[in-house]
Amino acid sequence: MNRFSSKYCINNRGEDAVQFVSDHVANSDSVLFIGTVGIQGSSLYFAHLLAKAKNVTFKFITECRPAVSPDLENLGSLHKAELERMLPNGKLEFIDVEIISGDGATVAGRNATKAAQPWLSQQYKDIVIDATGMSRGTCFPIVRQAMELHKESTTNIHLLMASSDQPAVKLKSESNSHADWMHGFQEDMETYIMRDALTLWVPQLTEDSLPSMNSMFSALMPLAEVCPIVPFPSARPRRGDELLLEYFDAFESQWDATAQNVIYAHEADPMDVFRSISRMHDARLKVFPDKSQSVTVLSPAGWRLGSLGMLLAAIDLSLPVLYVETIGYTTDSKIPESVTIPAPSKLWHVWLAGVAYDEITC
Repeated sequence: MNRFSSKYCINNRGEDAVQFVSDHVANSDSVLFIGTVGIQGSSLYFAHLLAKAKNVTFKFITECRPAVSPDLENLGSLHKAELERMLPNGKLEFIDVEIISGDGATVAGRNATKAAQPWLSQQYKDIVIDATGMSRGTCFPIVRQAMELHKESTTNIHLLMASSDQPAVKLKSESNSHADWMHGFQEDMETYIMRDALTLWVPQLTEDSLPSMNSMFSALMPLAEVCPIVPFPSARPRRGDELLLEYFDAFESQWDATAQNVIYAHEADPMDVFRSISRMHDARLKVFPDKSQSVTVLSPAGWRLGSLGMLLAAIDLSLPVLYVETIGYTTDSKIPESVTIPAPSKLWHVWLAGVAYDEITC
């Protein structure tokens, strides 16, 4: 299968993404749509856009966590009912996926790929993975699974994302107490070949996540270098400065990092994150050409569009991904009494693999 790379990655944003979904996906001979029953109304956006398409089979994952507030559980149930109302029954399926096991182990990726295996094993002209409501621990493994299962086929694989600068429900997350390698993205970590490798850790900085960052930092000790990604430009212009101030003590006393280590990437452009990581990784390869000498570890957190850039980099460059899974969510926001599907402020489509790359040789 021909697929994207750091040199050539077909993508659409905004109204162009909507136009692509309406013109290409909606009129495909056969489409598998994999999404998530999310908490935010934006998670329904692309399903609603394709609701009247004749050849789309819809599969939705419900991510089951042990510490989600009852109000948010009820909101998720409302969104599931709305999907049942607007989509054809004969081509609609839901499946529950346990994210954290009873003993506290992270099982998101393993369970998600097990659930998606029978869906992805069938032949479709187009596979669409809607990352809007998916957690990283679910989204990353399913995307890689889809690309691996169809690497010898001509299936088109697409990634979608809708997001809003002002979400209707402001979530507070509770994270696990330890870091884990993303399912399918461990690469050669914790093997003999990597025992002397110099590690470059690239985490996404996000608000109120210092404990999670410390968990990942501890799991990677001893580190050679930390190069955090900060969102800039951002919808909130001072966000990058505020994050650097929040993590100032970690920079000084733990990470031994300076302002020169910081990577600035556009908050609303996953391609900027992708390209930034690719350039840095390529530069290190010139110094450390043997993979046992150096390794770049990615840690998605923070803003979701930036995480998509990390996903692209991890797949294209075969980079390991370390993260801390979310146990549950609470909120102080008022819960909507009815379902609303807001017009997202950010819309993205990334063509991951398929016929669009057949003639691309670079």
